Amino acid sequence: MAQILGSTDYVAIYGAALSAIVATWEYFRGRSKVRVLLIFAIGDVNGETQHGIGISIQNPSGHVVHLTNVSLLYPYTKLSLWGRLKNVIRFKRVLRTDGWCHSTLSFHGVEDGCPVSVEPGKSHYIFVRHETLEKVLADAHSRRLKAVVQDALWRNKYSKAFDYPLPPAP
Repeated sequence: MAQILGSTDYVAIYGAALSAIVATWEYFRGRSKVRVLLIFAIGDVNGETQHGIGISIQNPSGHVVHLTNVSLLYPYTKLSLWGRLKNVIRFKRVLRTDGWCHSTLSFHGVEDGCPVSVEPGKSHYIFVRHETLEKVLADAHSRRLKAVVQDALWRNKYSKAFDYPLPPAP
């Protein structure tokens, strides 16, 4: 038969639900977050105006984020479905960067300012010149780029893919 709940039962259900909501909220609030954006940019290098891309690393969380490395990724090969499946079997997880090559900015003479600590609500900006991008993309399979930021705990955060256009013909 149906049992009628007493007022203490309702209070217990309310307390359990409230406790679960607060625990979930604290979990997500306590994690540090980083956003990585790639945008077209114009920068001043040695008094000369140049174009390229800007890497904006934003910290929307309430905690300081300590960054150790910033890299560019470009596709060096196109993997087939069978190649992706072999990588899933080999690494036991789906890799979002299958066929992409990591290229640290310092290898190309770009000052990334790392290691750097980004305060809550602040951002860190890096300008990459057009000539540097053309060197990076010289052997690439396509002209898509991603940026990846690594924090002090080796957690990686990737930007969305960015299509860098061909330079205009003279």
